[in-house]
Amino acid sequence: MPKKSRRSQIALVIALVSTAVVGALLATVRESKAIPAWARKYNADCSMCHYPVIPRLNSFGQQFRRAGYRTPDEFGKDQDVTKVGDFLSARIRTRFGYENKLDRIERTEFTLNDATFFYAGAFTKNFSGFVESEIESNGDIELVGQLLGVFGKSDRYITFRTGQMHTLTRVGFSGFDRPSGISTNPLLSTTLTRSGPISGANFALNKDQKGLEIAYVQGRGRLLAQVLNGVNTSGSGTASKTDVDADKDFQVAYEHILDDIASGVTAFYYKGTVPGVASDTAVSQRFNFYRLGIMANKIFPVRFGYFELQGGYIRSSDNVPAQVGPNVLGHATYVESQQYLTGPEITFLERFSLIDMEAARNTVSRKDYTAGVVAPVQTWLRVAAEYTYTTDIRVAGTSGHSALLELQANW
Repeated sequence: MPKKSRRSQIALVIALVSTAVVGALLATVRESKAIPAWARKYNADCSMCHYPVIPRLNSFGQQFRRAGYRTPDEFGKDQDVTKVGDFLSARIRTRFGYENKLDRIERTEFTLNDATFFYAGAFTKNFSGFVESEIESNGDIELVGQLLGVFGKSDRYITFRTGQMHTLTRVGFSGFDRPSGISTNPLLSTTLTRSGPISGANFALNKDQKGLEIAYVQGRGRLLAQVLNGVNTSGSGTASKTDVDADKDFQVAYEHILDDIASGVTAFYYKGTVPGVASDTAVSQRFNFYRLGIMANKIFPVRFGYFELQGGYIRSSDNVPAQVGPNVLGHATYVESQQYLTGPEITFLERFSLIDMEAARNTVSRKDYTAGVVAPVQTWLRVAAEYTYTTDIRVAGTSGHSALLELQANW
């Protein structure tokens, strides 16, 4: 056996064994509290807003966020903004990663993934704010800042949200919330379509954007509509100078909470335009595209705790300019299960995703197999381990094995 192949197999075994050992050690960890700012404000633990682990929200946490970070009995009441600790939080995520990808050098690496600072909360009867400033390991700073307005009663109200914001991913429901594990679902984090050597719409659903959202909330249902600047040619929706024409993207969605745990369903439609070539004086080769999908999850109480099953389907269509190539249709689906053990408070997760980037060519697809474990260690501290095997014949250096070990601190 060649030495390189032998080393690769040994490194892979070490990564897999490390993941399993971490899962076993987590059986002795202790309970973690909620996001600290609101834990301090409401003197609450993680069960108030989070399931099964930080940062994923349960049904109450989702309703709290929908209402501009208000509980039902806070509607129409003045807010005390003098206690700064009720609004400010910080997070640090450190990781150890392993990669063994086809046509790439085998790697292991320690990283400071990011340091993030949050300001969030209601500051008047009707208005709230949210600011998230994330400093990534390469020094780049990602900023989310938005103003929220809430008008009505706790069981029926209208909201607006404007600024530079998460559009649906990380603030949605039934698969759109922040993940229980480490990695974001590939259906949300990848472009979903590809046309030969030239891309179709360089767009992923998890991209932050600038725009306006109007939503109507009644009971457990929420209907929303968004008008967004869209992304530029590099796929960014937050570049300082990105909207060079009058074209806007539009998204509508409906989400419904099914129970008091965290079960629900979300249906959405996104219609957008990406300029193939853009400047202050000209825009050409527009890529019109849409994404249409549905995601759902259901949580079942079982003897050991809770068992969750979630899944989703997204249809993608890119109307590609004739001088670039033919139109592209794509399909993407995933299924995920999670098991939450109430005693040691450990969550196990398993996910399979299939992204068919061009339906007319059944060889252009990506498959991801992911397994992970996550649990709190101490107050406001969690550890997670995750392994993924990817097959993607379209992009060199994508297929292969990867594993992550992450320590996340919140205060």
